[in-house]
Amino acid sequence: MRIGNLLKRSREEKRLTQQQVAKKFHVTRQTVSRWENDLSYPNIDTLVELSFFFDFSLDQILKGEELAGSIIDEQQDENFSG
Repeated sequence: MRIGNLLKRSREEKRLTQQQVAKKFHVTRQTVSRWENDLSYPNIDTLVELSFFFDFSLDQILKGEELAGSIIDEQQDENFSG
C-alpha cells in the first residue's frame, strides 16, 4: 500500500480533517495533502509518530506487507478456482 493511501484512509477512519492532522504533527495542511497524494513523504520520525497515532505497522509502509498479502491471497484464490 502506498503511504498516501494509508494515511488518507487512516485519517478518514478517525474522521479527522487534513487541518487537524497538520496541527497534531506541526505541519501545514498542504503538507498533509502532499503526503496523501504521494507528492512528498513524511520524514522517518514523523512517520513513526503517524504509525502510533493511526495505529498502523511500519511494515505496511516499508515492506508493503498489506499489498504483498493481498497479492498472495489473490493467487491462492486463482489456484483453488482453476
